[in-house]
Amino acid sequence: MAGMKHSNRSESLIHSYLAMRRIVGVLAILLPVIMVAGGFIQKGSTVEGSISSYYYTNMRDFFVGMLSGVALFLISYKGYELIDDIVTNLSGIFALGIIAFPTSKFAGHVVRVGIFLTPDNISQYIHLAFSIAFLFLLAFNSLFLFTRHGGAPSREKKTRNFIYRTSGWIMIASIVGMVLYIAFLSHSALAKWRPVLVFETVSLISFGISWLVKGNTLFKDKRLAAAK
Repeated sequence: MAGMKHSNRSESLIHSYLAMRRIVGVLAILLPVIMVAGGFIQKGSTVEGSISSYYYTNMRDFFVGMLSGVALFLISYKGYELIDDIVTNLSGIFALGIIAFPTSKFAGHVVRVGIFLTPDNISQYIHLAFSIAFLFLLAFNSLFLFTRHGGAPSREKKTRNFIYRTSGWIMIASIVGMVLYIAFLSHSALAKWRPVLVFETVSLISFGISWLVKGNTLFKDKRLAAAK
C-alpha cells in the first residue's frame, strides 16, 4: 500500500512538472502576441520596435508578469543533471535582469529607469546583454540538453530531437540577426520592419515549441502513452 501511495505521488509530481513545462511554452509563444495586440489598446499606439519597448506602454504589467513567471519557473527547474540546473537557473536570472534593466526609453534625454533607477543610456546595454545571454542559453538547452537520451532513442524521441535542434538553431540565427541589425543596420531603411521585434518573436516561439514538446504535448513515446 505504501508503495502504491509513493508511486501515485511520484506520478502526480511528474504530471505537474510536465504541465509547468507546457505553461512556460505557452507563455513564451503568447508573450509577443499579447504585447503587440494589447499595445493597440493605448490611444495613438503603433507596433513597437521590440518586445522590451512595450515596458513603456500600457502593457508593462503583462510584460513584467509574464517574463517573471518564466524566470521563476526556470530558476526553480530541477533537471536530470547539474548542467540542467545551471543552465536553467542562469536563464531565469538573466530573464529577471531583462526586467530589472529596461531598454532605453528613447525620450531624447537621459531617463532613470528600472528598479535601480539606472540611466537608460546605460540600462539599454545591460538589458541587451541579459537578453542575448537569456536567448543563447535557451538555445543551448534545446540543442544540447533536451536532445540527450540513454540507449537507443525511440522514433518519437528522434522526432522530438529534430524539433529541439531546429528550434535551437532558429534561435541562434535570430540572435545573430538581431546583433548584426543593432550593430550595423539600426538606422537603415530596415528599421520600419521592426527587425528586433521579429527576431525576438521568432526566438520566443521557437523556445515555446521546444518546451511544449518537452512537456509531452507532442510526439510522446507510444509505450509511455500506452502505460497510462
